[in-house]
Amino acid sequence: MQAPQKNSNNSRFQFARYWTIRGLTASLIVVAALLPVVSALSISFWLDGEYNWREAALELGVACLTLSLIAYPAFYLLNWESAQAQRLDETQQDFRLLIDQAVDMVFLVSLDGRIVEVNQRACDALGYSKEELQSMAILDIDIDCYLHRHPKLVNQMRQGESITYESRYRTRLGNRIPIESRARMASWMERPHYIEFVSDISHRLEFEKQIDESREALEKTRNILERRIAEHSSELERQRQSREMAERYANSMQNYLEKLIDSMPSAIIAVDEDYQVMQWNIEAEKMTNVKANMAIGEKLVNVFPKLYQKIQKATQSRDLIQQILRFQFKAEINHERRTLEAMIYPIFTLREEEQGEVIRVDDITEKLRIDETLVQTEKMLSLGGLAAGMAHEINNPLGAIMQSTQNIKRRLSNSLARNQMVAQESDISLESLNQYLERQRIIEFLDGIMISGERAARIVGDMLSFARPANQESAEVPLQDALDAAVRLSAKDYNQRKKFDFRHIEIRKTYSPQDVFVMAQKNQLEQVFLNLLINAAQALAQNPNDQTPLIELIIRREGNQACVEIIDNGPGMDEITRKRVFEPFFTTKDENVGTGLGLSVSYFIVAEQLGGSLSVESRIGKGCRFTMLLPLVRSEHDSEASHDEQIELPL
Repeated sequence: MQAPQKNSNNSRFQFARYWTIRGLTASLIVVAALLPVVSALSISFWLDGEYNWREAALELGVACLTLSLIAYPAFYLLNWESAQAQRLDETQQDFRLLIDQAVDMVFLVSLDGRIVEVNQRACDALGYSKEELQSMAILDIDIDCYLHRHPKLVNQMRQGESITYESRYRTRLGNRIPIESRARMASWMERPHYIEFVSDISHRLEFEKQIDESREALEKTRNILERRIAEHSSELERQRQSREMAERYANSMQNYLEKLIDSMPSAIIAVDEDYQVMQWNIEAEKMTNVKANMAIGEKLVNVFPKLYQKIQKATQSRDLIQQILRFQFKAEINHERRTLEAMIYPIFTLREEEQGEVIRVDDITEKLRIDETLVQTEKMLSLGGLAAGMAHEINNPLGAIMQSTQNIKRRLSNSLARNQMVAQESDISLESLNQYLERQRIIEFLDGIMISGERAARIVGDMLSFARPANQESAEVPLQDALDAAVRLSAKDYNQRKKFDFRHIEIRKTYSPQDVFVMAQKNQLEQVFLNLLINAAQALAQNPNDQTPLIELIIRREGNQACVEIIDNGPGMDEITRKRVFEPFFTTKDENVGTGLGLSVSYFIVAEQLGGSLSVESRIGKGCRFTMLLPLVRSEHDSEASHDEQIELPL
């Protein structure tokens, strides 16, 4: 209620002031107009001793005319001055109402620092009343006295500029609050004053303090992470500074990824949802003989139909939970049938048009061969324990058979005196008895028993070598001599059995011109070669074709290894039989023909005793090729180079 009453008192005061000035002005004008009339009457009376009323009337007319000419401009000027004063008063009233509604503290201050006007917000913030603040100077509440210590700022305000500064105000209770002041000259005031808009920045400073603390924590974290991302920081900075640099980096990364994909030994093919090729690396080009520029954009079925067919077939039985699809298939690559393994990985992106699959294709032909070799080696290792036990069990009856056969031949000999004495006592002629035995071929049978027993003893010795190293020391053995000896033994063996005749089999030899030496026991090599030759001869006997049976024997050097190949043109074998051909006791022959130990024993001798490898290649109707690789022994007189020998085979 105090503010409206004060405004009413001010209005009455202003009204009385306005009309007092107007009345006083009107009186002065009338007095100024009548003064010439009074002066004229006074002069006339002083000169003539009487009043000249005619002249007085004339003067009065002139005075009235002058009064009429002066009154209107004078009253116009008075009205204009009163209007300006009223407008100024209204402006001041509006200013007071405006600053009372302001959110910030507002001070109207004279240049000497006296507070002229202040709003209610300043009173509430500082704890003073308006009367108390208007009786104070700004220096009483400004602790830092910022404007007083910086007179240049006052000069800037005099020139019409606005200034901003921070300081601290003291409240009625003695508290100190940080403030931010924005000041400029009050141009509507008659005398120089400046107005300040003051904001309490306590919350802002607290927030800035929290920001500083957070910044310090982030700085510590950044220092920790800086070591980890130091290699990438410069690149990221360049990316932020220039889009051109970012594009160059993206292009370089794209080229790097393309080179990385092209350098992989696997065929990498990326397709979209419609199996349209998006990526095609160099290995895929080698595998399909299709260039990347021809493959990209084409359908997979057009550039790699075999793979597309296998994918469609495998997708039908695909488990929805399993994301990765893997399968194997065979394909013709560079006129050679190879086994390939495909792995398909889905591509998931936020953009539907970028979804697709990545196909990785590997040639696992050699890997499968290695796996077969490892499996075969494990089987051979399991045979070691069995061979040791069997050898001890066979040795006992075998020794008795050979000893008995030897004793029989000794008892039939004419050179022993005891045989002559027993024959005389029994009234038997040893000469007649020996003639009888020869005519009945009993002596030949006994020789056959001895030969078979000795061969069985060698087999038992080889079986014992599975479990422990042989006692006989290895020596440098020429492969040509060992293979020729095995050919002679195999021919003798089959002539004796009368089952296969090597005279009907063509033996074609292609040997290295230089002797090829390996570290081995000659009987071991002969046993291996003999088993391979017997296997080839038995296969040729089952050949239904009318072509001439042929066994090719090849000996050559391959780097630091000696290579022996035994090739026949027999019926060959399927893939399942080829994988099991070195398994112990596995055979495709009748029970009375083979036991299934010949090739398994040969494999173990080559792999374990000689440190080499033995493999087989075969297809139905294409014969078999057994390849044996052994470490090569280089003699001092060997002048051959370390490169592989190229042997010209006969047509």
